[in-house]
Amino acid sequence: MNYSEIVKNLVKEADIIIEVLDARFPQKSINIHLERLVEEKGKKLLRVINKSDLTSLNTMKKEKSMLPGSIFVSAKNRKGIMRLKEALGKLSGSGETKIAVVGYPNTGKSSIINALAGRKSARTSPTAGFTRGVQFVRINKQTMLIDSPGVIPFNEHDETLIALLCAKNAQQLKNLEETGIDVADVLLETKKEEILDTYGVTAKDGEELLEKIAFARKKLRKHGAPDTNAAAMILITDFQRGVLRRKQNT
Repeated sequence: MNYSEIVKNLVKEADIIIEVLDARFPQKSINIHLERLVEEKGKKLLRVINKSDLTSLNTMKKEKSMLPGSIFVSAKNRKGIMRLKEALGKLSGSGETKIAVVGYPNTGKSSIINALAGRKSARTSPTAGFTRGVQFVRINKQTMLIDSPGVIPFNEHDETLIALLCAKNAQQLKNLEETGIDVADVLLETKKEEILDTYGVTAKDGEELLEKIAFARKKLRKHGAPDTNAAAMILITDFQRGVLRRKQNT
């Protein structure tokens, strides 16, 4: 079954669609195809922005103003789950309600289902694409959650976006070094302080950043040249694992 068929079936089956976005890049993780289909079918859509523990308060405030009605949560820390339950309660009808949980791979869909259910009812894994098939999870007599596979739309081949959304691990990228430079450019704009605190370096562009990370982490080729491919692996992996953090004042 291809991506379009999966999405159509989920939207047809569900009364409410939860679209799980990544708090670090919520607008980039919006699935336009999904949202158009939800609108066409007259279904209810709730954007849930997960991994809020990996972003700053200022960023959250900015995104809230740009994506009104969205619910910020951290499934990992169980923050915002009560607000999410309240929002779902307002959207639900009087009879049985089916809620599909969708989004890019590794945005935390299964973790949100676990948090809503109050127990480990769906599988979770830090590995992209772990949830292979649709699972139904009943959380009470009136509410059924549908856990969907994380599927990358067939017409999206932007590896920079895929890496930023953690839809593929660094090892899965076809053009690691090139993607690493592009990711570094984005992170220099959005997480410059975190990069300084994590690696102790600053840079004017992505290529220079990879070179400096390579030197800082002693990833060198023959004759002492910086191994920017290894540096790209380090940067993307650290970002996806939430390693890029500001130092705490002591």
